[in-house]
Amino acid sequence: MNDITHQINYEKTKIYNINENDAKLISDEKSFKTNDKYDEMPNCEMTNGEIKTYEMMNKRDNNIKIVYSYTIHDSKNQMNPYNELISMNITVDKNNNYSLTKKITKLPFFRYGHFLCLTKNNCILSIGGTDGKTNYAIVEKYCEQNKRWKQINLMHFARSNFCGICTENNDIFVLGGEGNEKNILKSVEYYDSTINSWRSLPPLNCVRHSASAIIYQDTIFIIGGKDGIGNYGKVHKSVETLNINQKNKKWEMFKSLKQSRLRLATIVFKDKIYAIGGSTGIKDLKSVEIYDFKIGKWVDGPSLNYARSNFVAFMWNNRLVVYGGINNNKEVIIFKKYINK
Repeated sequence: MNDITHQINYEKTKIYNINENDAKLISDEKSFKTNDKYDEMPNCEMTNGEIKTYEMMNKRDNNIKIVYSYTIHDSKNQMNPYNELISMNITVDKNNNYSLTKKITKLPFFRYGHFLCLTKNNCILSIGGTDGKTNYAIVEKYCEQNKRWKQINLMHFARSNFCGICTENNDIFVLGGEGNEKNILKSVEYYDSTINSWRSLPPLNCVRHSASAIIYQDTIFIIGGKDGIGNYGKVHKSVETLNINQKNKKWEMFKSLKQSRLRLATIVFKDKIYAIGGSTGIKDLKSVEIYDFKIGKWVDGPSLNYARSNFVAFMWNNRLVVYGGINNNKEVIIFKKYINK
């Protein structure tokens, strides 16, 4: 295990075709044709939300860029300090052939449970996280132009395993997470890119870490998560919302999920929220719930083929793509290198 260098495996990807009425599975265990060699990673555990965020880079050409980082445990469950950040571009040509390129960048220091996001000008932000002993409030920025990390304004509270949202205007929201002294947070912060400063927003009603958050019609939704560390605490099925345009902002309880979940992925598409996979705290899930605003309730969606947690979901070329994660055996979810679309 200690011989690993800069190798990363493709991970099982599930693709749905999305239309106005429903989601239909069109492809699974598909990988991308690649113009960069990917070698096999030894069997390992991927933890703490390795694939953190993504952004459409060129909607016309159906290109997308994903940034993620990862940690690995060896056979003795010791964490190896690989502080690598992977940037990955996925493109499709006129013949619907996919290509994938990757670039490896070093994080300034080892951490996990942090949030990564891409800005409009293609810079990467790394926010918070922990080295296993200390949680950090640090915010660092990496731009291709100067190829170096620069520290910017600290968050008000150190946190790891929190929710993050990055808007098209480069505004950032961070919600909950684990703080220092083993406390779970309900604090919420907002980074205003116009004044380069963090501001506090009203706290959540419930403390929670390892939840998922989205923004829809100027309302933030935080979904699931857990209120304790390790084997302690309850896994949430509760959902909270905050209208960011209201003068007197306050978190309101929303209709709860049917299934308690942490380490899930959420995404909005055509007036529906998808709550995908995750874990009950005991086992990983492959079930999917969809909240339809037209009927005002959560309904069962098409299940994943593989139970998974700590993964990402994103829309691409009118499809819902579920990428990566770990399974019930705490193994990295891997898929074959080549596919036929």
